[in-house]
Amino acid sequence: MFKMYLFIIVSCISSYMVYIAESPKINKNIEIVEVEEKELMTLEIPKINFFGKIYDISSEQNDIDKNIIIMKESDMPDKENGIIIIGGHSGYGQYAYFKDLNKLEIDDKVIIKYLGNNYIYKVVDYHLDSKDGSIRISNLNKKNKLFLYTCNPNDKNNYLVYDCEKI
Repeated sequence: MFKMYLFIIVSCISSYMVYIAESPKINKNIEIVEVEEKELMTLEIPKINFFGKIYDISSEQNDIDKNIIIMKESDMPDKENGIIIIGGHSGYGQYAYFKDLNKLEIDDKVIIKYLGNNYIYKVVDYHLDSKDGSIRISNLNKKNKLFLYTCNPNDKNNYLVYDCEKI
């Protein structure tokens, strides 16, 4: 009887050792890597040495407290007679991307790179809008337009809005 118990114990231990040896090893040191999100397009304003990334409207990166933003009402640059609306902070701090936007003048160039193509716009007008959460835009002449807006650095009660047309 003792031999039978010994045989069962040895068999169990042997089976367990084979199981352990053939089991896949689990790595408990898991490294979490954040993948940088690819931008939708880029914005370049040569006069003020500005280059910025624009993310998809639904992206967490499309946040005024992180980047310049594209408004949900925007079209893509390749849409005929489309309108793009881009905003950013002015003033001071790490997120004041449009701090020098007020230096733009009529005929200054703005470049959007989208899907490998450059879309070049020129400033045709600018105006102040009451800071009430909306801006006035118009496309009566049915052209591709780009509107850039930020807080007016000289008056925090108004937005500074630049109207640009594709050339």
